[in-house]
Amino acid sequence: MSARQVPAIERPRATAAESCETAAAHGGVAAALQRYYEAQDHLRRGVCLLNAGAYDAAAAQFSAALLLNPDHAGLPRYLAACCLPERRYSAAAAHLRRGQNIHGDDEAIRISHALALWKAGQTQRAIETLRDGLRQNRDSAELHFQLGTLLAALDDYEEAELRFAQAINLDGQHADALMGLALCRALHHRPQEAVTYLSRAQKRRPDDAHIGLLLAYALKSAAEQGAYAPTLAQMPTPDPVADEESIEQLSRLIEAEPDFVDAFLSLPAEQVNDEVFTMLAATIQQALARQPEHADLHYHCGRVLERLGRPSEAIAETERAVAINPRLVQALIQLGRLYHQTDRLADATTRLEQAIAEGVEYADVYYLLGNLYQRRGDIQRARGAYRSALRINERFEAAREALAALP
Repeated sequence: MSARQVPAIERPRATAAESCETAAAHGGVAAALQRYYEAQDHLRRGVCLLNAGAYDAAAAQFSAALLLNPDHAGLPRYLAACCLPERRYSAAAAHLRRGQNIHGDDEAIRISHALALWKAGQTQRAIETLRDGLRQNRDSAELHFQLGTLLAALDDYEEAELRFAQAINLDGQHADALMGLALCRALHHRPQEAVTYLSRAQKRRPDDAHIGLLLAYALKSAAEQGAYAPTLAQMPTPDPVADEESIEQLSRLIEAEPDFVDAFLSLPAEQVNDEVFTMLAATIQQALARQPEHADLHYHCGRVLERLGRPSEAIAETERAVAINPRLVQALIQLGRLYHQTDRLADATTRLEQAIAEGVEYADVYYLLGNLYQRRGDIQRARGAYRSALRINERFEAAREALAALP
């Protein structure tokens, strides 16, 4: 890893919001979901190649993952980022400063204030804010790390290295400090030491493609120096990490745009595991806790529960949707299908008839209703339903064959 490669820690990177907004502009949320899963695939490939010693190929995979998910965000936060407002750093700095006791010990607020000042161009004030924090709390690993990061961005690598080292002394699992110290070691052409710190960071945060990329560079540099620096990189977790804050953000997004759920449900089953839909169900239920009379949310919750193989709960949620809005035809149709799947034929027939009474003109609804009539022995009504399906879609072969098979 050469000095030319080191300033990656300084370069402004795209955020998950920007990445997701770009995807949304080229196909909506479904495109964002696709990008998220593509990033996960690149990340796993990168780890496999890294462990196989194919450092250049691994770096290419990690770079591709970074382009798609720069902040190594879990799925809830990645998707919620679609609707995050544009940041205005100067205004944010002023707002945070008004709400902050500058002599207090609220570490999170102090760091947020310093970073807002930095991004507003007030670099020295940002650094002094962090130094003030350290005067009050010398044992804060996070304050040492944040100060080291700002100093590295100003090319003050000597003090930055000390700050990163102190952060690690205080918190040996601080992945960002480990990464920062590794970059400083690389500047001194000591890639083996960089590998040591980056390996620790990668095991702490295997879902971070940025760490994987830097580790690939460091391993390659060590090999070029004739040093043997073996490592066994950790495979990223197969399921997304859903922290409470991310779930909260996503639940408010779904609350505002319930049809957002369609993007999940449109994905083929082989592309999404049950953990994703369990997370989605929990997210919708959190939104329903705030808006219990939101019929669309109940309907979408029912669809997600059906995808999870929980039909009785799906029926209960969809019935709540219809109780709130008896004219919600999507929910009526969904109930018809759910009741059909659970052999409640009379209930299925009733709900589909209600949907048609609301003006629904879908060939598949008439076809399903025809099947229900046929199973109940009502041949005349079955014939009428199949004919209605063919009137809407004359190429509906299943309806044509069912009609021809009637006695």
